[in-house]
Amino acid sequence: MWNKLMESTLVFKTMAGLFFSAGIIIYVVFGFMLGARAISFEMIVQIFFLSIFVTIMNYVLWSEDSAFKMNAAGKVFVQYLVLGTVLLGMSQLFHWFELGTDQFYKMLILFHMIYAGGIFGFAIYFRVLGMKFNKKMLHYREQKQN
Repeated sequence: MWNKLMESTLVFKTMAGLFFSAGIIIYVVFGFMLGARAISFEMIVQIFFLSIFVTIMNYVLWSEDSAFKMNAAGKVFVQYLVLGTVLLGMSQLFHWFELGTDQFYKMLILFHMIYAGGIFGFAIYFRVLGMKFNKKMLHYREQKQN
């Protein structure tokens, strides 16, 4: 029980850190292109909580222990809708941009591009490298149990 909890905590911290880093990098790159020259502490906190939300959503949808049974395309679509809704809600709550403005449409296009790029990147990873790592992990688990 304790080992499983520690393993889950390690995976959660790693994934949250990756999502947080990705959020900061995306903000820095695209914020710079849109004219932002600094990142506020409030934005860092917002990205932090968004990364925790995305990590929880990722765990609920994609973990091996997930009770959410659906095919991969359905999970991607659900994740797309939930994440888009949360981002739209946060954008209005924290006044990132106004609905219907040019910046709104730029952010909408950016969301679609980043989401599609992420899905495409994960698809390539799992097709090319994922099966090799899965086989090695299964072999490792078999050795560890014996």
